[in-house]
Amino acid sequence: MGVCEERLARFVTETSPDAIPPESYRAALQASFDCVGVALAGAVQPHGKMIVDFVDAQGGKTVCTIIGNKLRTSAYLAALANGTIGHALDYDDMGGFGHPSVALLPTALAVGELLGKSGRDILTAYVLGFEVAVHLNRGAQNVQGLTGFHSTATFGTIGSTAVAARLMGLTTQQTVMAFGLAGSMPSGILQNFGTHTKPLHAGMSCRSGVMAASLAKQGWLATDSFIESRVGWAHAYIGEGKYDPEKMTANLGKTWLSKNTIVIKKYPCCGSNQGALDSLTALLNEHNVSPDDVACVDVDNVPAISHVLLHPNPTYGFQGKFSIHYNIATALVDRKINIESFTDAKLDRPEYRAAREKTHINVMSNWDPDYEHAPTCNPVTITLRNGERLSRRVNRHTMHGAPADPLSEQELKDKFRYCARMCLPANQVEEAVNAWWNLDRAPKLTEALAAVTPR
Repeated sequence: MGVCEERLARFVTETSPDAIPPESYRAALQASFDCVGVALAGAVQPHGKMIVDFVDAQGGKTVCTIIGNKLRTSAYLAALANGTIGHALDYDDMGGFGHPSVALLPTALAVGELLGKSGRDILTAYVLGFEVAVHLNRGAQNVQGLTGFHSTATFGTIGSTAVAARLMGLTTQQTVMAFGLAGSMPSGILQNFGTHTKPLHAGMSCRSGVMAASLAKQGWLATDSFIESRVGWAHAYIGEGKYDPEKMTANLGKTWLSKNTIVIKKYPCCGSNQGALDSLTALLNEHNVSPDDVACVDVDNVPAISHVLLHPNPTYGFQGKFSIHYNIATALVDRKINIESFTDAKLDRPEYRAAREKTHINVMSNWDPDYEHAPTCNPVTITLRNGERLSRRVNRHTMHGAPADPLSEQELKDKFRYCARMCLPANQVEEAVNAWWNLDRAPKLTEALAAVTPR
């Protein structure tokens, strides 16, 4: 058994819930609340309905809830469906290794419902899975996405496995086997950003975690050195010389990254748009700028994020979620970005096309001083027809929704309500808000999951 693998497994199986900082529990609670809310909106999207229809066609035991649906299914398929609908709109949180909650929470809900776990148990497993995945990513120097693999899938599958292993009560040896099995499972390429397949990456991560832990509990054999081997998971997915196994595990249980890493999104689109949108909408509203007042909008984009914004000229509305050009032009027209912003009708508007002509995206070089100072920053400058220039800059650590400037309780609940109203009867929305805002007090998941099952 490798040193790093054993360290990971012992962290998952032996960490006391009381050892987890209150700030980590609070972050996990808010992220879980947000994830369930966006899953409710995802459940009524065309691809949300398709994944549920697929699950329905597979049959299986009717023991676990699919959020926003009356259909019940197996833990394995519930994890697949809930991970996919949670990521369906790209409105879920981000930070640490990609999109954490949609790779962790659906696993926890599926296994937790099956085994009768409490809300506190769910949050404990979430935090431990998050810490495993984020520490692995930190040891990989955050470069994995540059290989073409989606980090939510690559690291999320391992984090999901940690979640399932904790809730199933695996031994240290079984957990090492589960990780070894999970090392063969990650799937997801960046080229699928802007399609229905990107949300599936999250669903497959959750499904794989349930499968890996379940088989390991039965005695399934896998490698016990999936990190350290030169032909293992890290070498295959991250690349030789681009990771440090020691750094991947050395600070587990000492440095709790869950305390201040999760970013809850304000806008339902790729996280690499969020900073620029935060700046643009603030400038437009603070200075009461109309589209006709604007000569051009310049956004300095950076290589660290531009490689995931694949579609400068999207051909359908959903693809616009991965186009900074589309997001900036649409925000210029509407002064806001919401779920309704990404339709074919919005893309086909003459107003959008006019605003798109005014939108200039400049990709900075790696040696630009601004890039070195803030490598995830998107400076935005609006030049008005009268020659006045309005500028603002934030990065994903300082934008609204980041730990440094978090969404307020009211904003979080309003976002949940906005999403929930798309799926639940009006008289059920507040019940869902209260149930999930107080998940940490739930003795079992039953009532919380019933609150997001349409009646």
